Amino acid sequence: MKIDLPGIADQQALVFTAATEAAIEQLRQNLAAPRVPPQQEVDESQYPRTHLLREAEGWHAPHPDIVGAYFRHFQHHFPEYNTDRKLAQLLGLSGDRRVREFKQGERKVPYGVWRHFLVITGRAPQDVLPVLAYMA
Repeated sequence: MKIDLPGIADQQALVFTAATEAAIEQLRQNLAAPRVPPQQEVDESQYPRTHLLREAEGWHAPHPDIVGAYFRHFQHHFPEYNTDRKLAQLLGLSGDRRVREFKQGERKVPYGVWRHFLVITGRAPQDVLPVLAYMA
Protein backbone atom coordinates (compact mmCIF):
# COMPACT_ATOMS: atom_id res chain seq x y z
CA MET A 1 0.00 0.00 0.00
CA LYS A 2 1.27 3.44 -0.89
CA ILE A 3 0.14 6.65 0.80
CA ASP A 4 0.85 9.86 -1.06
CA LEU A 5 1.76 12.67 1.31
CA PRO A 6 2.48 16.27 0.41
CA GLY A 7 6.11 17.30 0.51
CA ILE A 8 7.61 19.04 3.52
CA ALA A 9 7.30 22.48 1.93
CA ASP A 10 3.60 21.91 1.26
CA GLN A 11 3.08 20.63 4.80
CA GLN A 12 4.83 23.70 6.20
CA ALA A 13 2.61 25.95 4.07
CA LEU A 14 -0.50 24.24 5.44
CA VAL A 15 0.70 24.67 9.02
CA PHE A 16 1.58 28.32 8.40
CA THR A 17 -1.82 28.99 6.81
CA ALA A 18 -3.67 27.36 9.70
CA ALA A 19 -1.65 29.29 12.28
CA THR A 20 -2.21 32.57 10.44
CA GLU A 21 -5.96 31.96 10.25
CA ALA A 22 -6.01 31.18 13.99
CA ALA A 23 -4.09 34.41 14.68
CA ILE A 24 -6.55 36.44 12.59
CA GLU A 25 -9.43 34.95 14.55
CA GLN A 26 -7.69 35.78 17.84
CA LEU A 27 -7.21 39.39 16.70
CA ARG A 28 -10.94 39.59 15.92
CA GLN A 29 -11.78 38.21 19.36
CA ASN A 30 -9.40 40.73 20.93
CA LEU A 31 -11.54 43.55 19.54
CA ALA A 32 -14.49 42.23 21.57
CA ALA A 33 -12.60 42.11 24.90
CA PRO A 34 -14.48 43.71 27.79
CA ARG A 35 -13.79 47.32 28.75
CA VAL A 36 -12.90 48.05 32.36
CA PRO A 37 -12.54 51.43 34.05
CA PRO A 38 -9.00 52.83 34.23
CA GLN A 39 -6.87 52.45 37.32
CA GLN A 40 -7.35 55.17 39.93
CA GLU A 41 -4.44 54.37 42.26
CA VAL A 42 -1.93 56.83 40.82
CA ASP A 43 -2.25 60.04 38.84
CA GLU A 44 -0.60 59.01 35.58
CA SER A 45 -0.25 62.62 34.47
CA GLN A 46 2.55 62.94 37.04
CA TYR A 47 4.70 60.40 35.18
CA PRO A 48 6.18 60.32 31.69
CA ARG A 49 4.27 58.20 29.19
CA THR A 50 7.37 56.68 27.62
CA HIS A 51 6.44 53.32 29.16
CA LEU A 52 3.66 53.11 26.55
CA LEU A 53 5.98 53.52 23.55
CA ARG A 54 7.70 50.87 21.46
CA GLU A 55 11.43 50.39 21.99
CA ALA A 56 12.33 52.18 18.75
CA GLU A 57 10.04 55.08 19.69
CA GLY A 58 11.90 55.94 22.89
CA TRP A 59 10.49 53.46 25.42
CA HIS A 60 11.67 53.71 29.00
CA ALA A 61 10.85 51.28 31.77
CA PRO A 62 7.81 52.37 33.79
CA HIS A 63 8.12 53.91 37.23
CA PRO A 64 7.46 51.33 39.99
CA ASP A 65 4.32 53.28 40.99
CA ILE A 66 2.92 52.69 37.51
CA VAL A 67 3.94 49.02 37.53
CA GLY A 68 2.30 48.41 40.89
CA ALA A 69 -0.87 50.31 39.99
CA TYR A 70 -1.26 48.57 36.63
CA PHE A 71 -0.55 45.11 38.06
CA ARG A 72 -2.91 45.54 41.03
CA HIS A 73 -5.63 46.97 38.79
CA PHE A 74 -5.31 43.98 36.47
CA GLN A 75 -5.32 41.51 39.36
CA HIS A 76 -8.42 43.16 40.82
CA HIS A 77 -10.36 42.70 37.58
CA PHE A 78 -9.00 39.21 36.85
CA PRO A 79 -9.09 37.16 40.08
CA GLU A 80 -7.60 34.16 38.26
CA TYR A 81 -4.33 36.18 38.32
CA ASN A 82 -4.75 37.56 41.84
CA THR A 83 -1.33 36.42 43.05
CA ASP A 84 2.09 37.52 41.90
CA ARG A 85 2.88 33.89 41.05
CA LYS A 86 -0.11 33.63 38.70
CA LEU A 87 0.70 36.99 37.13
CA ALA A 88 4.32 35.92 36.67
CA GLN A 89 3.20 32.76 34.86
CA LEU A 90 0.94 34.80 32.58
CA LEU A 91 3.89 37.05 31.73
CA GLY A 92 6.24 34.13 31.08
CA LEU A 93 8.34 34.68 34.19
CA SER A 94 9.68 31.81 36.26
CA GLY A 95 8.51 33.05 39.65
CA ASP A 96 6.62 35.64 41.65
CA ARG A 97 9.79 37.16 43.08
CA ARG A 98 10.42 39.03 39.84
CA VAL A 99 6.92 40.57 39.88
CA ARG A 100 7.47 41.79 43.44
CA GLU A 101 10.84 43.28 42.44
CA PHE A 102 9.15 45.15 39.57
CA LYS A 103 6.42 46.50 41.85
CA GLN A 104 8.91 47.61 44.51
CA GLY A 105 11.32 49.21 42.04
CA GLU A 106 14.15 46.81 42.90
CA ARG A 107 14.35 45.80 39.24
CA LYS A 108 13.20 47.50 36.04
CA VAL A 109 10.62 45.67 33.96
CA PRO A 110 12.23 44.46 30.71
CA TYR A 111 10.68 45.76 27.52
CA GLY A 112 9.38 42.39 26.33
CA VAL A 113 7.62 41.59 29.59
CA TRP A 114 6.11 45.07 29.84
CA ARG A 115 4.99 45.10 26.20
CA HIS A 116 3.34 41.70 26.69
CA PHE A 117 1.44 43.13 29.67
CA LEU A 118 0.42 46.26 27.74
CA VAL A 119 -0.91 44.18 24.86
CA ILE A 120 -2.96 41.78 27.02
CA THR A 121 -4.45 44.76 28.88
CA GLY A 122 -5.34 46.63 25.70
CA ARG A 123 -2.99 49.52 26.41
CA ALA A 124 -0.87 48.85 23.33
CA PRO A 125 -1.64 47.30 19.96
CA GLN A 126 -0.32 43.90 19.10
CA ASP A 127 2.45 43.98 16.51
CA VAL A 128 1.91 41.93 13.37
CA LEU A 129 5.06 41.50 11.34
CA PRO A 130 5.14 41.16 7.57
CA VAL A 131 6.48 37.97 6.04
CA LEU A 132 8.96 39.06 3.40
CA ALA A 133 9.53 35.62 1.92
CA TYR A 134 9.28 31.92 2.68
CA MET A 135 12.84 30.75 3.02
CA ALA A 136 12.49 27.10 3.96
